[in-house]
Amino acid sequence: MVDPDRDGLQTTTTSLEIVDLISEMEGARMSELARRLDCSTSTVHAHLQTLLEQEYLIKRGEHYLLGLKLFHLGEQARTRNEWFDTVRTTVTALADRSGEEAGFGVEEHGRVITLFNFAANRSTKGFQVGRYFYMHNSAAGKAILSQFSEAQINEILNHRGMPVETDNTITDRQTLFETLDDVRERGYAVNDQESIEGARAVAVPVTDPRDDVLGALDISGPTYRLASDEELAAMISDAVEELERKLYSR
Repeated sequence: MVDPDRDGLQTTTTSLEIVDLISEMEGARMSELARRLDCSTSTVHAHLQTLLEQEYLIKRGEHYLLGLKLFHLGEQARTRNEWFDTVRTTVTALADRSGEEAGFGVEEHGRVITLFNFAANRSTKGFQVGRYFYMHNSAAGKAILSQFSEAQINEILNHRGMPVETDNTITDRQTLFETLDDVRERGYAVNDQESIEGARAVAVPVTDPRDDVLGALDISGPTYRLASDEELAAMISDAVEELERKLYSR
């Protein structure tokens, strides 16, 4: 006998996988989705029609694309926190002060997602907003991990792994845990070409009034141009101290 609950869960899973694939492929034909999912075109067509009717997708010619309803939902998720405006102001001020790119990221489902991003003297603002990073090789990720328990860190690593993105990427847990000990001792994390060749970043964790980690504030840029880790960390730490003071006084 077919379990209707189980069948419903599988249907939902397939629809969400289709949305993820269309995002990954930046638009896809039905035949491409069927091949990637190893499903019949009739099954994929049914899911696509439902997603179109619910306005999560649009169709242009033979290509299915993400609909702007997802942008609306994403903005709701990004702005739902009471500290949204306070953190955004802090990021902008830090970018102006440093003359570099500043950002704020939070952990969600074992990855860091950028909520705010501002680059001084650049016409394109927020170009990194919504971008995901692995935690083991990003400055913000390591800053946040330094506030987690060993069990929490292992759970994330079991789920996400430790993908290699450059020759400098940390590839084993022992090295990562030793690195996180250093982060706790000095108060900041560094990403020296671990996720992108030629790019460096420094991050400091931000905690809320309950002393739970809220996210991480960072400065990033090309290795040839950035100031020393210590100088950047001092600048970020001042911004974090001011940010936390404002959060605590709410």
